[in-house]
Amino acid sequence: MDFREKYGQWAIVLGATEGIGKAAAFEFARRGMDVILVGRRKEALEALAKEIHVETGKEIKVLPQDLSEYDAAEKLISATKDLDMGAVNYVACLHAMGEYNKINYETYEQMYRVNIRTFSRLLHYFIGKFKERNRGAFITIGSLSGWTSLPFCAEYAAQKSYMMLVTEGVAYECKNTNVDVLLLTAGSTITPTWLKNKPADPKAVAAAMYPEDVVKDGFDQLGKTYSYLAGEINRENMQKNRSLDRNEVIEKLGKMFEHMA
Repeated sequence: MDFREKYGQWAIVLGATEGIGKAAAFEFARRGMDVILVGRRKEALEALAKEIHVETGKEIKVLPQDLSEYDAAEKLISATKDLDMGAVNYVACLHAMGEYNKINYETYEQMYRVNIRTFSRLLHYFIGKFKERNRGAFITIGSLSGWTSLPFCAEYAAQKSYMMLVTEGVAYECKNTNVDVLLLTAGSTITPTWLKNKPADPKAVAAAMYPEDVVKDGFDQLGKTYSYLAGEINRENMQKNRSLDRNEVIEKLGKMFEHMA
């Protein structure tokens, strides 16, 4: 599918510097769209922009922006308001591993601004714009922790749950339009952040996917479903967990991350 023809000229990737965001930026360009890269590190974004342009020939813009800033969403809205925006991919997330009470509360407030405040403002704005012209796509990257809770990362899991539930509801509201909204949930994915905090369970590590595979698999689901869990192994494991009591799931996950206490 040519995304540019279906959705519009520009895709914006929030959290594009590495991992799933980097893979998404490449994938949008390969599917015909010019791409706006958003992240905190200007030099890293500029290097990535050159890399994508050399491979695809697409125009790549760089917007350095800390998404935890109070007015981050308004700055991004202003920077893109005159462009033919076709797709948004909110990959950005901020998390902290450790016992809940031992994390500085200012960190949780910063997480809130990235994972909820900026996200919800951009979702509200772009869905409105896309509905007005009856085309566009919004993809939210979810996490298995948002379905189950996650000891030693409880605040993050709760915030991801918010992002996931809002996205699924909005996806349904857009079902009779040409606006495609997708919650793309990733399991263990081999990114720099995951490598620092990977679970102790060898099976979970073995099931880890590469970002490129998560993105390709997920992007193919646009317009077909509201919510999608990438990876056959992840889907199989989710089915197994559904047979467990929630207390059993919490116990299982807690033991996987006790080393982060």
